[in-house]
Amino acid sequence: MKPLLENDKLVCAHQGIVQLKSDKGKDLLVDDNGVITESDLMNSPISGCSHNILGVPKPCTKIVQIPPNALSETLEVNGERVVLEDMVSMIMTDNGVPLQLQGSQEKSLELDK
Repeated sequence: MKPLLENDKLVCAHQGIVQLKSDKGKDLLVDDNGVITESDLMNSPISGCSHNILGVPKPCTKIVQIPPNALSETLEVNGERVVLEDMVSMIMTDNGVPLQLQGSQEKSLELDK
């Protein structure tokens, strides 16, 4: 399993881009990028979502649910569990839409869950 990094690209099903910023996880760098912790990702804004219902825009705007099994059991940074790249499809937006990782990058850190 690999940690989610702030240079990874997460999108909702409507191609809205999640704004990743490592705050709590910035003290652990992987390939010069901070890891993303649970609190770094929770409520992260989403921009450019094209979702609409019957022609009325209803875009995904933020992350609202991160299940415990989407977090590392072995790696914490500043008391926060690290988000696992392989489990991002379990993380939900405010429209109940799962996330997708685009273009997974080679990383120098592998984790056991």
